[in-house]
Amino acid sequence: MLVILLLLIVSAAVGVVAGIAVRAWPQADPARTATAAVEDQLIRWKRLRRFLRSRLDPATATGLGLTMALLAVVVAGIGIGVAVYMIRTNSGVVRIDHSIERWAAAHTGPGSFRLLQMLTALGSTTVIVVVALAGASLGWWRRRGISVPLFFTLVVAGQFAASNLIKFAVERVRPDLGPMGPLGTPSFPSGHSTAAAATYAALALVIGRDRSPRARAVLAGIAVGIAVAVAGSRVFLSVHWFSDVIAGLALGWTWFAVVAVSFGGRVLWFGAPAAATSSPPTRSRHPVGSTR
Repeated sequence: MLVILLLLIVSAAVGVVAGIAVRAWPQADPARTATAAVEDQLIRWKRLRRFLRSRLDPATATGLGLTMALLAVVVAGIGIGVAVYMIRTNSGVVRIDHSIERWAAAHTGPGSFRLLQMLTALGSTTVIVVVALAGASLGWWRRRGISVPLFFTLVVAGQFAASNLIKFAVERVRPDLGPMGPLGTPSFPSGHSTAAAATYAALALVIGRDRSPRARAVLAGIAVGIAVAVAGSRVFLSVHWFSDVIAGLALGWTWFAVVAVSFGGRVLWFGAPAAATSSPPTRSRHPVGSTR
C-alpha cells in the first residue's frame, strides 16, 4: 500500500502545481498577443512582417495552426531522436530505468497490484473512448455543433496514431519484472500515458470553458493528476520503463496543445481568452468647444 500512497501523493502534488500554473496564466489570448508583439518589433520590415503575420495569424488554416503543427513535428522529431539515442546508448534518464523498475517490482504487493490495475484502466482504450464520447456529447449539447466532437476526434485519434508509430519505429523491449509478464507490443512510449495526458486535458478544457479561473485551475489539476497516476501505475506494474511514461506524458500533452492551438483557427485553452489589448480611444475630429 506504500506504493499506492506514494503514487497518489505525487499525482496530487503535480496536479496542484498544474492547477496553480493555470490559475496564474495571463487572461489574454496568447496567439494574438504574440502576433502583436512580433508586428511591433518588425514594423519597419514590411516583407518580413507580412510573412510572419501570415504565419502567426490565428484566423487562417495556414497561419498559426500550420506553424504550430510544423514546429511540433520538428520538436517531436528532435525529442524522439534524443530518446532513441539514450535508449541505444543507455545514457541520460534511461540509465536509471532498471533501478526504478527493480524498486517498483520489489514494493508492489497483491493489494497494491489490484489498485494499480484500477488506476491504469483510466488510460485504457475503452475508458479513453468513453471519456472522449462523453466530452464530445457535452460539447455538442452545449454548442449544438460538431466543433467539439471533431476536436475530441483529432485529439484521441492523433495521439493513438503518434504513439503507435513511434512504438513500432523504436521497438523497445518492455520490462518483464512484474506479475503481468512481458507484453507483445513495444514499450516506448507508453500508450496509456499518452492517451491519458491528451484526453483528460481535452476534457478539462471543454468542461472548463466559460467557467471561473478557479474552476479551470481545479479541472486542469485533476486532468494532470490523473495522467500522472496512470503513468506511475504503468511503471509500478512493470509494463513500462520510467522513460517510457515520461515520453508518453510529453507526447500526449504536446499533441493536445497542437490540436488546441490549431483547432478552429484560434486558441482553445482553459477558458475563453480575454482581449489581449484594448483599442486606444478615438480622437475627436473637432477640438473641444468648437462647433461644426
